[in-house]
This record gives sequence, structure tokens and C-alpha cells, in this order.
Amino acid sequence: MSDQPPADASDPLVSVVVVTYNSAATVGETLSSLAGQTYPTDRYELIVVDGGSSDGTEAIVAESDATFHVVDGGTIGACRNRGVDVATGEYVAFTDSDCAVPATWLRSHVDRIERRDDDSIVGVGGPNRPFPDDPWFSKLVGSLQGTAFGSGGSPQSYAIGEVRTVGSVAACNVMYDASIFESYRYDDSINVGEDAEFHFRLSEAGYRFVFDPTIAVSHHLSPDFGAFCEKSRSYGYAMARIQRRHGKVIRWYSALPSLALGGGTLAALTDLASRKARYVPLLLAGFLLVSAYATAQVYRDRRRPAALLVPIMLAAQYTFYGIGFLEGLATSEPA
Repeated sequence: MSDQPPADASDPLVSVVVVTYNSAATVGETLSSLAGQTYPTDRYELIVVDGGSSDGTEAIVAESDATFHVVDGGTIGACRNRGVDVATGEYVAFTDSDCAVPATWLRSHVDRIERRDDDSIVGVGGPNRPFPDDPWFSKLVGSLQGTAFGSGGSPQSYAIGEVRTVGSVAACNVMYDASIFESYRYDDSINVGEDAEFHFRLSEAGYRFVFDPTIAVSHHLSPDFGAFCEKSRSYGYAMARIQRRHGKVIRWYSALPSLALGGGTLAALTDLASRKARYVPLLLAGFLLVSAYATAQVYRDRRRPAALLVPIMLAAQYTFYGIGFLEGLATSEPA
């Protein structure tokens, strides 16, 4: 960690947990950013929890001041819980092993959570953005997710410009009051969407987070079209399984892609049966309006001709998310 003056009595101890699995290519960057914090070095600890890597992740972590813990074959939820188990701080912060945080990350989180005046606030979170030197496609994904149609309004991606209270934030950029873990934990069985499920239970119990758009982390987003489609499918699958478990809609927009797929198929069959193009052109017109709006927003952000790919990306995102959601509803595996 960087040299810092001794902490004063007002600086709370923070435990920073990084969950990793086969992240040798990126975890060094994550830990380096955490070592360079402006927060006093003797007031935070670094904890890495590994799901059983086989690529040399442990050797890279050994070069840092972090402690290393293994949950062999563990889900992301189980690894997050192990981090909580060994944490000793008044606050527990999470970021992921494909992220990098700014030097003021811990100080900003602590200052924000210390200013809360509502006992229902249990944590603080912020957005995640692509790295400046990431591939152009990753940056395009980041800009797309900054639109309402690319993120469904999810605060960790959507470009919200003000501090506000929200029901959920992304676990790659969050700090909790450690006392909440005395009554609530992540679900050990969930590997994708574990933060959405955990925060849903907290929200049902009346707890909230403060979202601060100025506390951002850099995050390696999907580097190519194939990875983008696969991630969309995995998110849809995970959200369906979580909602099946609770028997409730966790995010209102989660079923929309599947409904759109079903509606589009029904419209096409109806038009074919009647031999008249009635419904499909209306659906296409609606999609073109949505994609044109998103394209304009992405171009405003990136100022690159690649923004013209947004309609294809939106169609792929909705399609693969919708397919994954239907698969999640149909699976017999426990959520």
C-alpha cells in the first residue's frame, strides 16, 4: 500500500473484499489501484477470495499486501460471504478482480456513508465504466449501458447524474455498513446476479443504498460481440431463476425481452396466416424509434461512427437476454 500519514481517531476501519476466479490477467491491476488509496493504510485491509483458480491468480495476489482465501468451486455469492466472514472492518467494501478503482475510492465511500442521516441506508454504491484503454467495442458497450434502453435504468450502468437513494447497486462498486451482515448474507448458491438477489431481500426489509455518480470504478466490459451476447444470456437466465425463487418481480424490465420475443413471434405468425403485413411493421417501427434514440445517445457520448452498430447490439442484447430468461424459467435446477 502507499505511504500515508497515521489515521486519526475518526477514520473507521474498512475491509475491502475482492472476489476472483482465474483473473491472473487483471487482478494485479485491481490490487495496485487499491494499494494507492488516499485513505490511511492502517485503516483498511485487503482481502482476496478465490473460487479455485488454476491460472496463477494466487501468485499475483501474493505480491500484494492482501490476504488470500480460497472457496474451492465456490459461487460468487459464497466467495463474497467468505470475505465477510474474515472481515474485521466497520465497513465492508467490494470491488471485482476485473476492475480498478480511483485513488479516492475509499475516502469517497466513507465520507458519503458517514453523512447518512437515515438508519435505512446500509451502503453506498456508484457506477462502473469501461477502462480508457479498453477495446472500442467495450467502450461502445459502456455507452450503450449508459442509456435507459441499454440498462433498463439500472443505476450502476445508466448515466444518472445526481446522488439519490436506490434499492440496489452493483457489487463491483459498493460499501456496506458491516452490521447488516449480522442479519443478512449473500446467497451461497448464486453465481450470477447474487448482488441483485441480496439487495432485493434488503429492499424488501426496508433498506436502501445511496448512489453517488462521482464514485465510479473502471470495469473491463465485454470485449467483443460474442462475449456481449453470452453475458446478456447469462444475466437473463440468472434473473429468471432468482425471480422464480422469490415468486416476485425483482426488476420490472427483466421479463420485457422475453415478452418482446414472444410478441414478435406471434405477430409474425399472425401476419403469415392472414397474408397481410399488419403487426410486424408496427413492431419494427417501434424498435427503430427506440434504437434511433439509443444510437443518438451513444453517438453523443462516443462521437464515433461505431454508434451505428447500436441497433444490432440492442437487438442482440434483448434477444439473448430474453432467451436466457426463458431458459431460467424452464430449468428444473434450484435457483
